[in-house]
Amino acid sequence: MEKKTRRQVIIYCILFVGLIAGITAALFPYVERLSDSQFQKVIEAWIDKRGITGFFIVMGIQILQVVIAFIPGEPVEIFSGALYGAVGGLLICLSGCMIASTIIFSLSKRYGNPLLYSLFGKEKVQGWKWLQDSRRYSMVTFILFFVPGTPKDMLTYIVGITNMGGGEFIGISTLARIPSILSSTIIGSTIRQDKWIISLSVFLVTGIIGIVGIGFKERIICFCQSRADKEKTATTKCEGLDFVEAAHRQRVYPFIYCHMEFDGDLDISRLQSAIARSCLYVPEVLYTYDFTRGCFVDKGFTASDTVCYASDLLQWELEKKPQLQIVVNEEEKKIIIGMSHILTDGEGFLQYLYLLSFLYSGHTPIPPLKNCREISPVLDNIHIGRPTEQTRRHRRVTVPPLRENSKGHQHFCLSSRILPKDFSAIYYKSKKQNVTLNDVFLAAYARVISRLHGLQIVVIPCPADLRRYSPMMDRLSIANMTGIYRKIVVEIAPQHSFRDTLLQVHIEMELQKSRRRCFVGIRPLNYAFHRMSRPVLAQSIKYSYRLFPVSYTNFGKIDHTKLAFKDCKMKGCFMTGTYRLPPDFQLSISTYQNVCTLNCTLIGQDGDDIIGQQILDDVKNEMLEWVNMN
Repeated sequence: MEKKTRRQVIIYCILFVGLIAGITAALFPYVERLSDSQFQKVIEAWIDKRGITGFFIVMGIQILQVVIAFIPGEPVEIFSGALYGAVGGLLICLSGCMIASTIIFSLSKRYGNPLLYSLFGKEKVQGWKWLQDSRRYSMVTFILFFVPGTPKDMLTYIVGITNMGGGEFIGISTLARIPSILSSTIIGSTIRQDKWIISLSVFLVTGIIGIVGIGFKERIICFCQSRADKEKTATTKCEGLDFVEAAHRQRVYPFIYCHMEFDGDLDISRLQSAIARSCLYVPEVLYTYDFTRGCFVDKGFTASDTVCYASDLLQWELEKKPQLQIVVNEEEKKIIIGMSHILTDGEGFLQYLYLLSFLYSGHTPIPPLKNCREISPVLDNIHIGRPTEQTRRHRRVTVPPLRENSKGHQHFCLSSRILPKDFSAIYYKSKKQNVTLNDVFLAAYARVISRLHGLQIVVIPCPADLRRYSPMMDRLSIANMTGIYRKIVVEIAPQHSFRDTLLQVHIEMELQKSRRRCFVGIRPLNYAFHRMSRPVLAQSIKYSYRLFPVSYTNFGKIDHTKLAFKDCKMKGCFMTGTYRLPPDFQLSISTYQNVCTLNCTLIGQDGDDIIGQQILDDVKNEMLEWVNMN
């Protein structure tokens, strides 16, 4: 239990004990007189005089107590037990609870959330959304009404907006209330009979159970929530490649970021509305992720829970917050959008950003979109060829880290930009030499690594978008569909020019592409994911999908015609990977409006930013020197 939570529990217990002590002290003179035979005759005379009216008065008080959820019910139940005995008081109180619950249930069904928001506040009601959406509300409702300390009267209102029927709810809640009410009526009855030992014993036992219930209320509710959420796995399941990202979270916590700079004001309420609309296609953006069960879970978050105002966006806990977070820096006119890498990869993130800007601008997708997250269709008719000669010859070669290990906790987001004039020159020269821009980036990166460590053989893993090999290329696929060319091996002798390195990278890439080497291991992973327990699978993934201390990703071109928010002019945009713990280093590259941004996001200590920035500038200079060569 966290320190803050423990403090709250202690405070609540002290207040509970103080309240009981205060009520006891105030009522003790009257309670003590219940054992007096003369006073008992007065009570009996009062009851006989009113006849059935007295019965209805007590029941009316009980109904009022349940309807007005803030009034404690125990004094009413003790009073009933004193007047009508343990069993008679129980029947009266249960009857009052049934009538009151029927009234409340009917009102909740009729007026829904607006009524609940006005009574308890939107935040409290949203906190119980998991119960509203659960398919196991019958079992969960019984537990919550049975355990002392839970907000039973508020729950009566909440359950009214679930799919539970009125008769079912009345039966479950009435049955679950019996032990609690009976203990109170026994106290009242035994006090009247001058059986103080029994009264005090029942009171102490009930008090202890109540304090335990209050102390463990959050855990009980969390347990019920987990029982309720199990029914959602089928509609919020993740795929095998999602689980790969989750399995490595201790070393690389899975995030992707997009940094945007605007001219003009971005309408935040309009943005939130667009996020809410996007959930029609990708509901998981507002879900949390359950690392234990490997699934996305709806905890009742709304679009307003994704936007905040700050200077920077670092990291957040995906099991406690939505998979999407947006930070608005109004002073600098900057926005950072972060998304869970468990939910999607770089290409999927771009698809979501395009969808978000499309919805923000007031458009509606035609035809209606459906997000495809399954990896199985992509694997159809894929034949994986043998490893290349370079890979076989250098299968044991590794590259040492580019920075020192440390215990630093500073976050650095570093970048180096290639402006349009220079980037256009790089692009046209690559076309002239029949190589890709990705080949150019990899060649420059390999040469910088070679020079930093004095290596003649460099190995770099290179991600690949698997959508390009399937009919799903033109469909919405906000999911993880990225394979990896696990080893792009580059031999760099001292006499090799940039062109020599570039041609070698190009040949190796073409061979691995033609042999579909980016699909290695994905088919067995997909098979095992649906048949193997999550803990065993996680250990297998850590062994099979090893992380390299030096890595690379190319997010590609960000289409400025698709990423356009109405009435806002975007001045700049680039994408980054997650923050890397020391000694790991990842070069990320993205292009927007012919500006190429080289980026690295690091966690470390003073000096790591200097090393990271130097690497980015060196990679940039390698390409510029190649362009300027005759």
